[in-house]
Amino acid sequence: MESDRCGYQIQCRIITYPLSGVLQIINVSRQINVKGRSEVFRSQNIFMAIYTKLLENEIQEIMGRYEFSVTSYEPIEQGAGNSNYLLNTNNGKFVLTVFEIELIRAVYSSKVLLLLEKHEFPAPRLQKTAKGKMLTKYQGKPVLVKPYITGYEETEIDDEKAKQVGTALAKLHEIPAPDYLPEKHFYEEITYPIFMEQEIDQNYKNWVEQRFRYIKEKLPSQLPVGLVHGDIFYDNVLFEDGNFKAILDFSEVCRIYKIYELGMAVVGICAEETNIVIEKVRALVDGYQEISQLEEIEKDSLQLCIEWGAILTSAWRFWKYNIDKLDVDKSEKYMQMVHIAKNISAIPKEEFKMAVFS
Repeated sequence: MESDRCGYQIQCRIITYPLSGVLQIINVSRQINVKGRSEVFRSQNIFMAIYTKLLENEIQEIMGRYEFSVTSYEPIEQGAGNSNYLLNTNNGKFVLTVFEIELIRAVYSSKVLLLLEKHEFPAPRLQKTAKGKMLTKYQGKPVLVKPYITGYEETEIDDEKAKQVGTALAKLHEIPAPDYLPEKHFYEEITYPIFMEQEIDQNYKNWVEQRFRYIKEKLPSQLPVGLVHGDIFYDNVLFEDGNFKAILDFSEVCRIYKIYELGMAVVGICAEETNIVIEKVRALVDGYQEISQLEEIEKDSLQLCIEWGAILTSAWRFWKYNIDKLDVDKSEKYMQMVHIAKNISAIPKEEFKMAVFS
C-alpha cells in the first residue's frame, strides 16, 4: 500500500484511465535490486503500528504463560492495525500480537487459523499456552502468539507473483467458510458507519455514500460466497526464494463474496500509485482460475469490487488517520484510494472485461 521506496525494474504496459476517462498506455522500465525486498522481520503480520505499549516485564509476563523466556524483542512500528512485537525466546522466534479490535473478531481470527492448519493452508500457526489456550488477554485486550515464519514481503509484486497469489486465494476459497464468520467485511460493518458520522469533509463523505450505494445496488445478490481473507495487500503476503510462502494477518476474515477478495487484492497488489496495472490483474485472475473457474457474474462484478475495495479502504484510512489516530503525515493518504476508485470506474465495462479475461 506504500509508494516506491527503492529502485526496481519492471517492464510492463500500464493502462491508465485518468478522471477524464481518456485512455493512456504507459511503458515503465525500472531497476530492481535486493533492497526491493524487506526481510520478514518487517513483514509477517508485522507492518502494523504499536498502539499497546508493552514493557519488557509485561512481555515476559505474557510469554510466561507459554513457559518461554524472552531474550530480546522489538516493537513493530510501521503500518496500521494491531500491536505487534517480534520476540526472540529460549524456544525460538515468535510474533506477539495484541489485538486493537473487538474480542469476537480476535476469536474469529484464531479459530480460522486453526481451520487453515487443519487444511494445511500456508498461513501463520498458533502457539498454545502451557495450559493449552490459543487466545489469551492482557490489559483487557486479546493476545495471540505465532511462530515466526522465514521469508520476505515484496513491495512490488510482479506478474508471476501476482499469479501465485491468485492461485493461493483460489485454494483458500476452497476451504468451507464457517457459519460463525461475519457476513460483512470489517470496513463495511464497523468502519463505514463510523466514517459516515464525520463532518470533516462533507463532499468526500457524500461521494463515498453515493458510490457505496451504487455498487451495493449493482452487485448481484447471487454472487458465490466463501471464506475471504479481506486484506490482501503486499504486506500480508510472504515469499521465499521467489515463490509464494504464506498469507498473513487474518484479523479481517469474513464470509462474503469471493470476487470481493479478488477486487481488494487488485487494489492491494496490482496498483502503482493511483493506477491499476492490467497485466497484473490478468495474472492474478489467471492464477485463480488455474484452480477455480470464475462464474460469468463474478467476471462481470470484478470491476465494481475493485472500486468497492478502494472506496472502503479510503474510508478506513480517512477514519484511521483523521479521526481515530490523528496523523498529520498520513491525513491525505486516503486520497490514493479515492483516485484508484475513480480511475477504475472510468474504464468502460466491456473494455475492462476484455482486457482482463480475454
